[in-house]
Amino acid sequence: MKKIAICIVMAVFVVLAASLVNADLIPITAEQAFDAQASQIDPESGDPAKVIIVDIRSVAEYHWVGAPAKVDEIITKRSTIVPDDGKVNVFGRGNNLLRFKVNGNLRVLSAKSVENMKTSPIALNIPYETKDYETWEKKPNLDFAEDIEALAEEDTSIILICRSGKRTTKAYAKFDTNLFKAVYEIDQPDGKNGRGGFQGTSYSDAYNGYRGFPERKTSFQNHESVSWSDAGLPIHIGWEI
Repeated sequence: MKKIAICIVMAVFVVLAASLVNADLIPITAEQAFDAQASQIDPESGDPAKVIIVDIRSVAEYHWVGAPAKVDEIITKRSTIVPDDGKVNVFGRGNNLLRFKVNGNLRVLSAKSVENMKTSPIALNIPYETKDYETWEKKPNLDFAEDIEALAEEDTSIILICRSGKRTTKAYAKFDTNLFKAVYEIDQPDGKNGRGGFQGTSYSDAYNGYRGFPERKTSFQNHESVSWSDAGLPIHIGWEI
């Protein structure tokens, strides 16, 4: 009888534990992330949603390495251009061309003709870790889960981004993902971790130690980079007041 009671208790525990398991973390490309945030459409279901990109890198990385952004204006000698959704891709040999749409029409512009470009961040910075500036050691951000969960509203989807996709994999288990419509990370959708984020991987220094940059040729690698920088998407650098 005692054994039966123990089995029943264990079965109940398993059921309860299963109900608390976090929702799946869904990998998507940086291009998909930008489009989802701009359109406020959940990238997997295609339903309207409140889509928020959450950059979990450190404050220093976010402000001085660069933050995911949109282009508000492209200023040339002749005109001021407002790209559709603020989406601009840098491409071309030497990365000297800009590709964007205006009123649905595709345009290509030489970067040499640009006098100024106004950008604004489109990701919210909630660091996964902080740093002790006396010892320079990393330590967990004790407010991380609370700050993430505070974003949860009806039909809210969040997209996590870090440097390469490794921190996002760790971070999603630290908060209640069931509060959200869906939780995504920018990483290689084929399942290979660390091939996304803001800069991707260095591929064992195959690119002279450099990480993501526009049109970096990673297609010959076993797992292509899908990072924000490799896609040539807009970046905002500097402190926002």
